[in-house]
Amino acid sequence: MIRLAIIEDHPAIAEGLAALLRGELDVTVVGTAPDSVSADRLIQTQSPDVILCDIRLAGTVDGLEVLARHTPGPAFIMLSAYSYPSYYVAAVEHGAKGYLSKMATIEQVLKAVRSVAAGGTAFPDDVRRAVRTALRPPTPREAQILALVAEGQANSEIAERLSLRVKTVESQLRRMFDRYDVTSRTSLVRVAQRQGWIEGDR
Repeated sequence: MIRLAIIEDHPAIAEGLAALLRGELDVTVVGTAPDSVSADRLIQTQSPDVILCDIRLAGTVDGLEVLARHTPGPAFIMLSAYSYPSYYVAAVEHGAKGYLSKMATIEQVLKAVRSVAAGGTAFPDDVRRAVRTALRPPTPREAQILALVAEGQANSEIAERLSLRVKTVESQLRRMFDRYDVTSRTSLVRVAQRQGWIEGDR
């Protein structure tokens, strides 16, 4: 019997998954948790074999941090509505055994749960490809500059906001242009949004 826990801050999703999975003869849903505090308590008291865990949780601690705190331990399958390559890479680096879109069918969820419970993994092909070809993320300073570029701020405004010289901002941008093979600020922002380094419309 597979002991399964669900960590998800949207009640409808958590309850829906639990209801569907409780009908399986080889799966026992031992509980659900909406945040990191209740997730830690659930894991400690119920000792699940497999955990379906949302990457974005309510509060200051996200699903990746919950994963990191309990690795090694139960097999985590990360859930997300976002197809950011940076999320895929972070999930693998933190020790996840699987990754699923929230659009996955119940059959796909069950297949993933059974696979990781048996010691395997459950990463879709697009996740595997993204991890293999992942771009090196920006440094914290570069991420700050990227966020301000995305807001439409000029180099001089960015320099003032971050207490930098304009030439330093220009140098950082040129370095990112070269690293990510782009030639404009707009293209750079699009790369950052696709990778999930900054927020943006998808």
